[in-house]
Amino acid sequence: MSAEANRIEIDAVDFQISCRRFTIRASVTNDRQLPVVDEFVLRLLAVLERMQVTRLRAWFGFSEPEIETVLLDMGRNKYVEFDGDEVMLAPAGRELFRSAGDGGAPHIVEVTPLVDTVWFDLVSRNMVPRSRTPNTDYLVRLAEQPNAREFPEAFARQAFEENFRDYAKRIRRFPEPDKVNLYSISDVESGSYGYQLLPAGLVLDTDGMTVRTTFSELGDDAAAFQKLTVAANDAWQSAYSPEPTPVTAAEFERMTGRGDLASLIHSPTEAEGWIQAITMLGREEGGFTATIGASYMAPNLARLVDRIATSDQDSDELEITWLRPSGSTWGRTLRVAEALHQVRVAARNAGRSELRTVQAMPRSTHRTVRSQHRRLFGRGYLLPQGHLPANLEVLLVPGIGALVNVHLRLGHHSVPVGGLVTDPKRLVRMAERLDPSVVAGWEEAWRASVQSDVARASSPRRT
Repeated sequence: MSAEANRIEIDAVDFQISCRRFTIRASVTNDRQLPVVDEFVLRLLAVLERMQVTRLRAWFGFSEPEIETVLLDMGRNKYVEFDGDEVMLAPAGRELFRSAGDGGAPHIVEVTPLVDTVWFDLVSRNMVPRSRTPNTDYLVRLAEQPNAREFPEAFARQAFEENFRDYAKRIRRFPEPDKVNLYSISDVESGSYGYQLLPAGLVLDTDGMTVRTTFSELGDDAAAFQKLTVAANDAWQSAYSPEPTPVTAAEFERMTGRGDLASLIHSPTEAEGWIQAITMLGREEGGFTATIGASYMAPNLARLVDRIATSDQDSDELEITWLRPSGSTWGRTLRVAEALHQVRVAARNAGRSELRTVQAMPRSTHRTVRSQHRRLFGRGYLLPQGHLPANLEVLLVPGIGALVNVHLRLGHHSVPVGGLVTDPKRLVRMAERLDPSVVAGWEEAWRASVQSDVARASSPRRT
């Protein structure tokens, strides 16, 4: 089995980094290849120096109008010049060969202006992509380094010049970045301070049963971003996972009908239970499809969204309840908002004109964490004391499906393990357990209209 096959992305975390904006005015060169016919005419003339037009036409097998069209076009561009009935390279044509690096092929080099806003982080002083993401309470914010704001324009100019290749590939993402080069910098103007997004993934390595943080958007040069990744990992270490409870396995079995994960839930450090859970991945059995990873991760969420989109329930309204676990590691990513948006779109496409959203949470959820996602949900509730395990997560769409996860501690991190439940009887049982009107002791944590975070999540990310 390959190393990649032994890694499962189980969660995501988005970091907000303190940054400073600079406006950079520069000129860049774009290196592009000539049309094939023009290229080979120039190559032939470069070897022979000059050639009769009739011989050139015979060489390529062109008709008189065809060779006339080719040479007139090249003459207008000043690549060739004529001496009687002979054609030869003009100075501009010879210039096309000077920067040729791939077997002597002539290339066109165009100089174009570039004006761009570039953000430098105040931790490692590297360029970071612009994320267009507003300040969001539930993301993990990185503290800037001492004296980080003493960031002169001269440093930004030098950093942009020395790291232009990284800018072209990772920041600006030119279609052919290797063919774009920095020609000159005319001006660098410092601007405001703000925050930009650094997405990261949490990957379960099944070889050593460890979870590590990955930063795919930083590119291949990890050493240049060591200060940033160390700061991000340090900040993430301060987050804490939900506490396990003795009744979790029993409650999970009542909701899903699966008792075969009990040994893993009770002993999450034992490799045998993980092997069984990984073997079950994607397998549908008795109205349950096994998954590993957070509910808002794309492969898991897609299963539920597909159910919503194909539902034939006769109702204009849909209410979803998302029971989050306690702790401070859950949902520290924009993927929560994106998941709610996908559910909303699927519901609308299925004819549901109204979607109500409820977030529920255990009493053990710390006060500083309770309201982190309130802008995403219409209402929030605290469960009755001891009503459900603190490390249980349920994303319920009544009568359609539910993603049920147990968050199991593996070292510092917790790994969500569970699956999609579609059995109607179990969905009814879940709906009763998550209905404030059925059991006394629920407390309304907040009530708010859904703000624009979900709408922002629907906007396409920069590519």
